[in-house]
This record gives sequence, C-alpha cells and structure tokens, in this order.
Amino acid sequence: MSQEELARVLGYNQSSLSNYELGKRRLNFTDLQRIGQILGKPITYFLDDGNEETGELTDLEMILREPYLKDILHASRELKSSQRKIVLDYILWQKSRTGGAK
Repeated sequence: MSQEELARVLGYNQSSLSNYELGKRRLNFTDLQRIGQILGKPITYFLDDGNEETGELTDLEMILREPYLKDILHASRELKSSQRKIVLDYILWQKSRTGGAK
C-alpha cells in the first residue's frame, strides 16, 4: 500500500503521514494500532529498538505477550490519570502481598 493510499484510508493528508513516518510528528497509540490493523502488522512491528539482528524481544513486546497485560493497558487508556495511579497502587500492593510472585 502506498503512503498516499494509507493516508486516504486513515483520513490524513499524505504530508501528515509523511511527517509521522519521518519522526517529525508523534503518532498517538490509537492511530498506530489502526495502521497496524490496516497493514496486517502487530504494533511492535513499528517500534524500532535495534534488536532485529539478535531476535531479542523488547520489554514492550514481552509485556504485550503476557496474559491480561495487553487488556489492562487497553482498559486503562480510558481512565483519568488519577484513576490510573489508583490501579498502579493496587498492582504494587498485590505484588507486595505476594512477594512479587507471578
């Protein structure tokens, strides 16, 4: 798919999409997910971390593969910052209760 076609599908103009690709502008997570869906690629495909040669997974890739963590991240997007802090505090409390066991 050309950059122009992708921009049209996303409702952007081609120059905006080019600025995202060149790193001149930041792309939000939701739009990055949409692009991944359109192109049939996981979101981790777009994250350049230099580990391609070694085949190592990034921390984010490992997190997204863990059961429920991806769901927790998606669900927390719609929370206010203060609500996310409460969720984090609860997770840390659970971790302290169990000694950090998985």
